[in-house]
Amino acid sequence: MTWRETLEGLKEELAEARTRRKARVAEEEAELAQEREDLTNMVDNLGVNELLADINSTLLDGKGEIETIIGWEAAPEDDDGEDSVIGMNGGGPDIEEEPEAADVITTILSWEEGGELEIAVDVGLSDDGIYLQINEIEIRAEREALEQGLIEAFRDELDL
Repeated sequence: MTWRETLEGLKEELAEARTRRKARVAEEEAELAQEREDLTNMVDNLGVNELLADINSTLLDGKGEIETIIGWEAAPEDDDGEDSVIGMNGGGPDIEEEPEAADVITTILSWEEGGELEIAVDVGLSDDGIYLQINEIEIRAEREALEQGLIEAFRDELDL
């Protein structure tokens, strides 16, 4: 086999490998999009925003603020907008990498009451599937568990 023939054969292999890689990436992206849609639906179905709004209006007289952060839409940057990674040589990052987007939706109710207090509800993806946390404590992904967890979190924030 001549040099040219070898290169032509390699070119065909490379084209096939690229086609397989593109198909795999497209499939992974579709799966991730579906998982993220499932997260959004779970937040809606559980009524996270509605329950936090109820706490705000009923217990805080509307003085709280509700914020929703969608991890894969947020840009993770420091205040100065620069990477704070220290590379292995002690300097800046050794390899420029895009930070992975967090597959989590965080909804936060914050208010002032002798200092800033907050209740954070996270609905996210882990290796085990979808999880639900209130102030970093994992609970069952059910409306009743969420309601009870929010009451406990509110009591904890105010030391009641």
